[in-house]
Amino acid sequence: MRCHKGSDSPLLGTPSAVGCMVMKIEINKHSEVTICDQLSEQIAFLIATGKLKPGDQLPSVREMALRCRIHANTVSDAYKSLVQRLWIKRHHGKRMVVRGPYEPLDSRREDLDDLIDTMIRGAAKHGYTMRDVRKRVRERLWVAPPDHVLVIEEDPGLRRLLHRELSELLSVPVAAVPPTDLSRSDKPHSGSLVVSLPGRAWNLLRVLPRDCPLVLLKPTPVDSEFQTILKLKQPSIIGIASMSSEFLRFARGLLAPALGKQHSLEERLIDENSTIDLHGLDLVFCDTIALPLIKGRQAIHYRLVSDSAIREICERLKVPGDDAAQ
Repeated sequence: MRCHKGSDSPLLGTPSAVGCMVMKIEINKHSEVTICDQLSEQIAFLIATGKLKPGDQLPSVREMALRCRIHANTVSDAYKSLVQRLWIKRHHGKRMVVRGPYEPLDSRREDLDDLIDTMIRGAAKHGYTMRDVRKRVRERLWVAPPDHVLVIEEDPGLRRLLHRELSELLSVPVAAVPPTDLSRSDKPHSGSLVVSLPGRAWNLLRVLPRDCPLVLLKPTPVDSEFQTILKLKQPSIIGIASMSSEFLRFARGLLAPALGKQHSLEERLIDENSTIDLHGLDLVFCDTIALPLIKGRQAIHYRLVSDSAIREICERLKVPGDDAAQ
């Protein structure tokens, strides 16, 4: 793991037990963003982008605190936040480990034969014959592949943003609904490839049918945005503009370490139906919907859905990818 104390004075550590890989964390103690938020959001982003994989162990609270030169209570609070948000879990009472994206909240696993036996007994109890069971199982196994994409996201702004990006990048219909709509009688997920951001899958698996296909949308790395800030020679006002408060939250936590004492950070929640003048900001990172609505010196587009996520969707749907995702 590598923990950086700001962008000017790096503290390099050695690889820890984190899946035999080097994990990079940037902490800036001069940022307006709390250290706890910086740490938790960066770990969540490493998980979302696949840099940390299911089963990888995180350093102990004490080890992380020493490497990042921060208080152990801060690390503990960050880990608690990640546990509550289902990014990590405690492994057999020992270290925290990365939770698998499709791992059920109930870690107890039954043998496949046990599950089949339970299904057969339940069917018989409700008056179904073995012929009925065999016929229905065959029908479910040969169900038609999905013909459209369904975004499931609770935050309205993020839901609109994901819908816009996927609609522009895919050649198939895209719809978007909040998780509460899954209980509707018309079953909006029927015949769809469900997509969701990492961190949401655990709750969705509790309400989605077992045979419903699900793809997690890995976000685009922020390496280039981070480097753009580091290359600034003069003190600057850096902006983040989005129609989603969730987008602002994670972007704030990820970009904060690059700001140092030299730069300041401002956020703008955008109304999709109006333009906004941001000439007072030197540099603005904005989402897909905010980009054409901003009037400013320099606006940099950050696309939330990564190319790898688009390719996975196209592979699952067996459709060609859009040129923008190549």
